[in-house]
Amino acid sequence: MKVLIVYYSQSGTTKHLAELIKVITGADLIEIHELHPYSSDYDKMLKEVREEMDAGMDREYIPVDVNMDEVDVCFVGTPNWGGMVACPLATFLKDHDFTNKKVVPFLTHGGAGEQDIEEHIAQLCKGAVVTPSYISFGKVEHDELDELQEWVHTVAPEIF
Repeated sequence: MKVLIVYYSQSGTTKHLAELIKVITGADLIEIHELHPYSSDYDKMLKEVREEMDAGMDREYIPVDVNMDEVDVCFVGTPNWGGMVACPLATFLKDHDFTNKKVVPFLTHGGAGEQDIEEHIAQLCKGAVVTPSYISFGKVEHDELDELQEWVHTVAPEIF
């Protein structure tokens, strides 16, 4: 069984969570990077993101070498960007066929919670079976590792 973790991380928090899931699953790990970086000024970045989302624009990402035909289970990680999947990751998901795949969302947030991200991932990954998400407020701490491991074993028992 081929298991993949694909994620986007602006601040490093989602990356940290993806790396913990890799330790638990042994899955391959792919980080999505935008082709043209966002502004390093936080307020300017927020404006760029909002404009992209409002216009329905796809943010280009640096191409990655992945054959989704070989993937059975795909963990998908994103920060919460206004209740949506981060734009570069959303473009990646649109660009690939997830039909008959199991998609396992995980997300990080700074206080907004899940909002509609699970539904957004389901829309982007048409034909996939989307499991319940793992939601982390900020960085996953050491005392939360058992909870994370239990979630992984619950939503994707077939990979063990």
